[in-house]
Amino acid sequence: MDVMVELRAVTKRFGSFLAVNEVDLQIKAGEFITLLGPSGCGKTTLLRMISGFETPTTGAVLLEGKDVTREPPYRRDVNQVFQSYALFPHMTVQENISFGLRMKKVPRPEMEERVGAAVAMVSLGGMERRKPAQLSGGQRQRVALARAIVCRPKVLLLDEPLSALDAKLRHAMQVELKALQKKLGITFVFVTHDQEEALTMSDRIAVINKGRVEQIGDASQIYHRPKTTFVANFIGQANILRAAVLSRSGERARVQIEGGIELLVNAEHLAPGADSALLSIRPEKIALRKERQAAFESCFEAHVEEELFKGATDQLRLRTDSGLALTAVVANESSGQAALHAGDRVFCHLHPDDIVIVHEA
Repeated sequence: MDVMVELRAVTKRFGSFLAVNEVDLQIKAGEFITLLGPSGCGKTTLLRMISGFETPTTGAVLLEGKDVTREPPYRRDVNQVFQSYALFPHMTVQENISFGLRMKKVPRPEMEERVGAAVAMVSLGGMERRKPAQLSGGQRQRVALARAIVCRPKVLLLDEPLSALDAKLRHAMQVELKALQKKLGITFVFVTHDQEEALTMSDRIAVINKGRVEQIGDASQIYHRPKTTFVANFIGQANILRAAVLSRSGERARVQIEGGIELLVNAEHLAPGADSALLSIRPEKIALRKERQAAFESCFEAHVEEELFKGATDQLRLRTDSGLALTAVVANESSGQAALHAGDRVFCHLHPDDIVIVHEA
């Protein structure tokens, strides 16, 4: 797959503040990539450097192999959908969508055809004469999308476009937006701080922390194989434990955590010769049983300290006799597993591949 957007050692400073720190990133043609991170991490600044609204302090921005670092936005074949939608309040839906085409002096017959197709694509038929104030949040978001795609950009940049929507509508728009991207085949660069949104929509996710790309990969890699404590904690929940390395054999290592508990872990990210490590364990990967199960290679005892009802799941706070605290998540009334409540003693079972060694970040 061809590279559509490339950032080469891009750095951006605002006075003494380092917003983006030597980012290298390749974005493939036709992919949906999400820049994910907390507020202030630099993700929107990265987006604005791709669009041309910000110029890197150092480094280069390339579109289809061409250096556009110093090119203004109107000379880049990209469009941006803003968090606020940035619609013209005095214009109708049709006028908002056709604005870019009118600026490019596209002939009227072609303009009408392209606007009609964009309106149909985002399901706004019959609303062409309405103004933004007469539309719902989801409808305004569709207008902003239609206005961006009607110009047929090679790259569409989306800066938290769903953040103003309520939870139900936001979920529906996530599905619609992903389907639209697949239909159009346009490269989407999506910015969000919402982990679930990123996991749901993206072909790849670039996790941004303090101006740097902490990890990049598909949703499964980012979630199941975090490389750092930041990624493990920012994407979902994680138990982060310190451990002493006892031995190592191939892809496995035997470690010891608090209370003398020994675990067999995945050693993929363990540095050669390391005598200590940080472990990441997802709460749902801890299998809880009232009896020891021989099929599991790591097992220890704990008691349920607290039970929180979460709808389809229960979140359990566990504590070992040595005082180690852990969080586990179990399905409610799952077949083959008795309900667990505060005060119950349980056996905690783990597979080695569900215990990932991470680095401090």
